[in-house]
Amino acid sequence: MKTGSIKAEILKNITPLWLKTSNTLYDLRVVLPQFDNPVGLFFEWNKIGRATHSQAIASYPAEQSEQVLLAVEEIKTEQGLTVVISK
Repeated sequence: MKTGSIKAEILKNITPLWLKTSNTLYDLRVVLPQFDNPVGLFFEWNKIGRATHSQAIASYPAEQSEQVLLAVEEIKTEQGLTVVISK
């Protein structure tokens, strides 16, 4: 899968969740694989002072981790979305 198609799929999945309401923080969490586990992508949001809501939006094989990171970096620069990378 190419970086462009990964990026398009991620944007398609987060668009209904990203409401851009006031006093709400949004971020995209990327969980990198250990061993042979897949790369997990989660969209998280929370009102200031409230609990964080997290929803899994995509999962990719470990072999595609570089393409996923490139696609996420493009989303970060183009959309201004906060990205958190976890190992």
